[in-house]
Amino acid sequence: MIRFISMGLIALLPHMTWAHAGEDHGEAPKAAVLVSSSPRMYLTTDQFELVGVMKGDILTIYLDQFGTNNPVEKAQIEVESGSWKAVAKETSVALYTVDAALLSQPGKHPLTVTVQAGEDSDLMSGVLEVGLPDKATALEEHIHCKSEWAIWSGATALLLAAMALLARRQRKHSHKNK
Repeated sequence: MIRFISMGLIALLPHMTWAHAGEDHGEAPKAAVLVSSSPRMYLTTDQFELVGVMKGDILTIYLDQFGTNNPVEKAQIEVESGSWKAVAKETSVALYTVDAALLSQPGKHPLTVTVQAGEDSDLMSGVLEVGLPDKATALEEHIHCKSEWAIWSGATALLLAAMALLARRQRKHSHKNK
């Protein structure tokens, strides 16, 4: 009987391991935590703190006051890289966007950012490094939910029960023939 169960488990293992290759489960569950791989930059001076996040062709800029972290509203922000220059638009409180297709290309992009907020102004510089798309981050992670594991566990239990029943029947059958 143990021999049949062992053989069944050995036969089942490859199917359990590779059964999900190429499956598409649609969107990831909303509760899943996804790590962003978007290129980022952090610039700071004694007046301002600026975080830039590249998403596609858009550079999103978060701006606040350095010492207090108070959001800086209605600032004029200019971003330059080489001969390229753009003015950021405020899309919500202390959140600015720049159409920056040039910056989405892989490489190191030295940036100069000019901030004018009321009577305060500052010049910031830094580098936005955009890497090549990584195969691991380009593909969505294969996520298994609890119900999927429950189905596979139930199927395994049924298979083991069926194998035990067959082994028992074979043992009874072999005792009757003696």
